[in-house]
Amino acid sequence: MKLLLVVILCIWTNLSFGQTDKTFPIYSLEEALKIRKDSVFGIDLSRQKLSSLPSQLYEFKELRYLNLSKNKFNRLNDSLSMLSHLEIIDFSVNKFEAFPAVIFQLIHLKEILISRNQIEKIPEEIKYCEALKILDLNDNPVGDIGAGLLTLKNLKLLDLQGVMYGPTLHKQIMESLPHTKVRLDPPCTCME
Repeated sequence: MKLLLVVILCIWTNLSFGQTDKTFPIYSLEEALKIRKDSVFGIDLSRQKLSSLPSQLYEFKELRYLNLSKNKFNRLNDSLSMLSHLEIIDFSVNKFEAFPAVIFQLIHLKEILISRNQIEKIPEEIKYCEALKILDLNDNPVGDIGAGLLTLKNLKLLDLQGVMYGPTLHKQIMESLPHTKVRLDPPCTCME
């Protein structure tokens, strides 16, 4: 019975956000600093109470995956753009009130995971993230999805759960993104 539960949990985990097929190891910064910089493709800096990025991070020019979740970030330095190969970035559970502008310089991003922050608007500049496939804004008070999001032809999944929308806005969001799976909570007539 325990084995069956473990198998089900593993399958569910691989189907959730941020679980793209990563065929490379994910290191802590301390581990990554001990090996060749050009062989490090994933770094996990989650749960470290960080409010700024460590300067050593910029040594990893081939980085594809960066986990910054569960820290104290509310903004990011433009130096992050030096990690131009990033494909997946996780900013979940931080203190962002707006998208960090440097994200829009990372044109290879396929996944932006920024759930459980305080973001109210998806900026027009998101259009520069043309490779974007997954945008997780779960549990953010997003009231404006903006026009830039509508131009993303590769966007497969948008998560806006955790916020209550009225039927009109709910319908508008769903109709605006006909080729994207949009996760929304059921609309509430109390919002009209």
